[in-house]
Amino acid sequence: MLDQSDEGLPNYVGKYRIRAKLGSGGMADVYLAYLDGPAGFTKPVALKRMKPALAKVGEFVELFLTEAKTASLLAHPNICQVYELGAGDDGYFMVMEYLLGVPLTKLLAKQMTDPDSFPLGMLVGLAAQACEGMHYAHNLCDHTNTRYDIVHRDLSPPNIYLTNNGMAKILDFGISKSTQSVVKTATGQIRGKFSYMSPEQLRGHDLDPRSDVFSLAIIVLELLTGTRLFRRASRLETFEAVTKAPIPRADSINKRIPKPVADALELGLSRDRETRFSTARAFGTALSEAAQGFGGAWPAPQIAECTESIFRHEMQARREWLDAAQSGAFTASQAMQALEALESTDRTIADDCFSPEDAETKLVARENHRRQTTQVDPE
Repeated sequence: MLDQSDEGLPNYVGKYRIRAKLGSGGMADVYLAYLDGPAGFTKPVALKRMKPALAKVGEFVELFLTEAKTASLLAHPNICQVYELGAGDDGYFMVMEYLLGVPLTKLLAKQMTDPDSFPLGMLVGLAAQACEGMHYAHNLCDHTNTRYDIVHRDLSPPNIYLTNNGMAKILDFGISKSTQSVVKTATGQIRGKFSYMSPEQLRGHDLDPRSDVFSLAIIVLELLTGTRLFRRASRLETFEAVTKAPIPRADSINKRIPKPVADALELGLSRDRETRFSTARAFGTALSEAAQGFGGAWPAPQIAECTESIFRHEMQARREWLDAAQSGAFTASQAMQALEALESTDRTIADDCFSPEDAETKLVARENHRRQTTQVDPE
């Protein structure tokens, strides 16, 4: 068992000193941790550890290992770097770069209040970066030049981060698929967030990079218009919206969006993937070219300057929080309370995501089903 603090946090996981809990998902908890070295060296990292209840369940272990192994292959400035996969008495953990900045959910929440909160060039610049990151992942090859054929399958605002230096960082390849993946999704099983899926993903078809292009186009349209494109009151209604309902043009929602940009988004949101952009790079390039006559896509330094200006109070609070966490100026529970205040955002952005309990609830249901039948549970 791991040595734990009085407040229930592990003091160490492997060689990493734990200082605060950053969050909890369906399969794992994420901590702010530090790698300490000689002469006062210390490096902040994000450490993701499997939940104890799931750490001995084969399917969830394989999902976690797939995420770690896939992400560890990816070395690109627009993808969150994974440093290490480790194992302890309480299960597997992975160590990732700690990102100082804000998730795109923050930008979307602000846009939903005021659709002109951010300049067009800033949002197009971010979109172009995310497209480059996914283009790299889609075309990754091993040393024999064999393609991995990675498809993210869960691109959404919570999984793209805007750092303080103006970089878009793609996170969470936990449900990605590749030709090298051990985990295979059962027929009819849908993973991801319904309102950010492509029609072919919702229908359970085989996927290729064009599915991620559709998801990216949803995100970009929502950021530019400050509206949720496909989210409805229920998953069934969301399914119908993605697969059948008319898709409004971006410039019909926000008249300030230039027609060339709306044209690029319309092509990215084509339900027929044969007429959609064939690559994420092609989509990003089209957006950048469409914005040329309207100030162009902003480079990272300009995005960083704008981010610091718009989120200056939050960015300063995050820096102070990080300093206090490193120095031990507050307890683990105080750190969590302070972080929750920083992370508060519009609930409508994430309410079509699975709750943290869903994985464990699903596990219990599966075990009950297995006791009653020998058939494979498609869920």
